[in-house]
Amino acid sequence: MASIRRLKKDIDYLTFAVIDDSLNCLAYGQSTDNVADIVEGVINKRNDLRRRVNEGKSVAKGERKAYYKGICKDLMESVDQSFTQLSELVKQKG
Repeated sequence: MASIRRLKKDIDYLTFAVIDDSLNCLAYGQSTDNVADIVEGVINKRNDLRRRVNEGKSVAKGERKAYYKGICKDLMESVDQSFTQLSELVKQKG
């Protein structure tokens, strides 16, 4: 991991990528409720991940690397799940 600052930027970047694709999904005529659920979930996860990053300073020095790797893993799983849900919505429409 390069830095905590970079991790925070990655969290924001990937979250906003999901939100951007959600807006594109609305252009394909998807229900606002379905897309809103995905956006709400990804925003809640973003807030949780940012909170966990900020709390990382209280973790013992020897355990920080594993702690931040866990956050990165959770981020990737969350974003992947959100993109999968969006692609399923688009497939349903087609």
